[in-house]
Amino acid sequence: MNNTTDSGGFLDSNSIGTFAYGIGVSVGILLLITTITLASYFCTRTQPPSATEPRRRSTTRQQLDPQNFVIDVGLDEATIVSYPTLLYSQVKLQNKDSTATCCSICLADYKGVDMLRLLPDCNHLFHAKCVDQWLRLHPTCPVCRTSPIPTPLSTPLAEVVPLASRRD
Repeated sequence: MNNTTDSGGFLDSNSIGTFAYGIGVSVGILLLITTITLASYFCTRTQPPSATEPRRRSTTRQQLDPQNFVIDVGLDEATIVSYPTLLYSQVKLQNKDSTATCCSICLADYKGVDMLRLLPDCNHLFHAKCVDQWLRLHPTCPVCRTSPIPTPLSTPLAEVVPLASRRD
């Protein structure tokens, strides 16, 4: 009954070989992942500029020169105040076909006592307090992006306006 050739035990040489093979494959996969991670890190990190490259540094400074940037500055206070203001109740009586019932900036509905500012050239209406803040930061209409002041630079819709039916 006692058989010394029992091959079904836990510490059998076949099971130890299979276990060692599994550990070896696992360690190999971990080393491969670590190698790929380190290689991608060293290949993609940026190199600090060295002292032997003064020419490259000078072109970077030239590109960052403030004269090369275009800064979009809003309108001055005198120009903003020169645009006409109207009560919404008056605008509603004059333009019965107007579909604008809310301010496109704050999205609040107009009330009869609200003071609106009319932008020249595009005739869009906004709450005076909303559009004044907008125009201090941006020189264009919030809806159509046309500039309410004459400018030598073309606005985004300057080429399209002649194709559309324009109200004057």
